[in-house]
Amino acid sequence: MLTPILPLYITSLGASKLELGLIIATLPATSIIARLPFSTLSNRIGRWPIVVLAQALQLLAYLFLSVAPATAWLYPIFMIYGLAVSSFGPGAIAIALDSSPVGRKGMVMGRFYASIGIAMIIGPLLTSLLTFYFVFSSVFLFASALPATGLAAFVWFGGFPLLKKLSLMDVKASGYSSSILSSLKRVLSQRNILLLSSSSVTFFIALGAFETMFPVYAKEDSGLRSFQVSLLFAARGIPNSLSRIPAGNLSDRVGRRVPLIFSYALTSVALLLVSMVGNVYLLLFLVGLYGLAWGARTAPSAALYSDNVLPEDTGLVSTLIWLTSDIAMALGSGLAGAMAVMLPTQLILRTASVLVLAGLLGILLIKEAHSRKNN
Repeated sequence: MLTPILPLYITSLGASKLELGLIIATLPATSIIARLPFSTLSNRIGRWPIVVLAQALQLLAYLFLSVAPATAWLYPIFMIYGLAVSSFGPGAIAIALDSSPVGRKGMVMGRFYASIGIAMIIGPLLTSLLTFYFVFSSVFLFASALPATGLAAFVWFGGFPLLKKLSLMDVKASGYSSSILSSLKRVLSQRNILLLSSSSVTFFIALGAFETMFPVYAKEDSGLRSFQVSLLFAARGIPNSLSRIPAGNLSDRVGRRVPLIFSYALTSVALLLVSMVGNVYLLLFLVGLYGLAWGARTAPSAALYSDNVLPEDTGLVSTLIWLTSDIAMALGSGLAGAMAVMLPTQLILRTASVLVLAGLLGILLIKEAHSRKNN
């Protein structure tokens, strides 16, 4: 819900484009610091307590956003939001990966990420409707009902036993790893993981730059209103969601590299063309292509990470998936804000397009036979 309007809301409070980049970067920067501590805590007390804590922090952040009087308040609020993001993602992915049968991780990850893709459709559509009638602060209040509903559902369906009981995989991980450093050493010794992480950094730097600057670009240069910008993000979410399950299933059959090569190549092309057009219908189509490329990457990437580690390191590798995106999104947002002081948004998007091509090179260097030995 918030992705399309956060840059617009921040600039409406008087922030420059440079400050916009810094504020947006606060969220992933906080996540970078908090990911590994939350991963360690998850191995000790279980996945579910961390996931529930994340929803409580998200609720708090949304409520604070609705009453923030000035841009200075946004930095601590985005830190709280960053703690929510950093604690939820790895725990949720680890729960899904722990439940994946051998040889079907791509399929399970496709289904898991498809649920996120559906949210990327419904969220911007809701925001488009709400911003047509209400101011930004009211939208944040509406959004706060979502984590509140999640917490209520957890209580209603009797989730408290999950807070007290470690999963079997958590117990194995705790017994196997003498420390987080030894687990990191095992994971980072895998060539494929290093290559995929490097490629992921280029993908998410580009995404951070896009999500920071594109809403402002669409409003100022293309003359779109806030609800129309949200519709563009919904258009990105539809193919993003629809492509995740097929891409995950395809990666189980033909390997992880094929959908990943398609994803990185299409992302580069879409970003380049977005920077060249101003027609709203062409933008709609190109943003949809971007969503398709993003969705085709997600499940095969998570499955490839899992293919290359021991089951005991599933929790850590799920943290690594989110950590690389955090680092890159922070870099992308901050660099885009700094570049916007001197360069037009079109050139920033073209630079992001070239960067994704460098990530494609890393995907081409992955050794597929090794990555699928556990399937």
